[in-house]
Amino acid sequence: MQEKRRKQTSMTYGVMILCLLAAAVGAWGAARKDTQPDKLAPQSTYASQTNLPTDYAQAEASVTGVPYTEPETRTETETETETEQAPARFLLPMGSYIVKDYSGDAVVYSKTMQDWRVHTGVDFGDSRGQSVLAIADGKVTDVREDVLWGVVLTVDHGDGITARYCGLEKGSTPEVDAQVEQGVVIGKLGEIPVENKDGPHLHLEIRRNGARIDPWKLLQE
Repeated sequence: MQEKRRKQTSMTYGVMILCLLAAAVGAWGAARKDTQPDKLAPQSTYASQTNLPTDYAQAEASVTGVPYTEPETRTETETETETEQAPARFLLPMGSYIVKDYSGDAVVYSKTMQDWRVHTGVDFGDSRGQSVLAIADGKVTDVREDVLWGVVLTVDHGDGITARYCGLEKGSTPEVDAQVEQGVVIGKLGEIPVENKDGPHLHLEIRRNGARIDPWKLLQE
């Protein structure tokens, strides 16, 4: 009899423990559900980027209702026109072969005169009879034959720029007061007695507002 009572008491305790465990599991499940977000609720794409400016989010957003437009296609001619550079302010009077550079205040040796002297211009070498071009638009102000520099053509190119083209052939130049355009032939290459051992070349001198300057620097403007 006592054995039967002990078994009943053990079963009663077991049932109570199971009920307590079930209640605990139910409470834990309810608490966990309250702490979890609703899986069906939409999630923000920028939840971790709350400091981004508004226009950034707008730029990333898709756009609807806007008609599609074919991208503009430029023709080859239009592309070439856009890439063209502005015309040079000054042109080279002939090829870019430099026989002797401008020396400024420094003296250089003259093979012809066999002495040291300043070189007041830039010497462009080429063959005799080669065409000499106007470096810019201008007006011829003087044409003369010099015992040292050969035929010298002086052109006023405006903006205070005056050029002396030395060593031209006699009779190949335009007359005084003639208007010349940039790139036109203004003479043929002759000789320069004071520099004849340097071979045929054009001696170009430039003055700006009356002061002699380096012709090469001007030609790069």
